[in-house]
Formats: sequence, structure tokens, C-alpha cells
Amino acid sequence: GRTGSYEKVFEKGHQEALQELKQRASQLGADAVIGIAMDTGTINVDEKGVLLLITATGTAIKIKN
Repeated sequence: GRTGSYEKVFEKGHQEALQELKQRASQLGADAVIGIAMDTGTINVDEKGVLLLITATGTAIKIKN
């Protein structure tokens, strides 16, 4: 099932991944990012911890004026 604590961590991770994607696109001179895809996963580190993996991909575009 879904737990509130995991959902909050995943949501925060998604927001951070999207923010980083936008920042990198801006550094490239892009105006927007299209075709964004998010993927998540976990890796059991030990009996007490889990490593959360979040990948955000997209295409940075420059809109002509």
C-alpha cells in the first residue's frame, strides 16, 4: 500500500528533480522543457534504509520571438 511518509518524500523528490531539469535547461538558453518523463525507484541499502532514485528527462527548447 501507499504510506503518507513515502508519498511526501517522493513528491519532494519529484519537485526537486523538475526544478533541476528547469535550471539545466535555462543554463542551455532554453525557454521551456517539453516531453518531460519521470521515473522512480528504490534500492534497499540495508535493513534500515532505502535509497530513492528519481530521474527526470525532457527536451529543452528555445521559442523563437
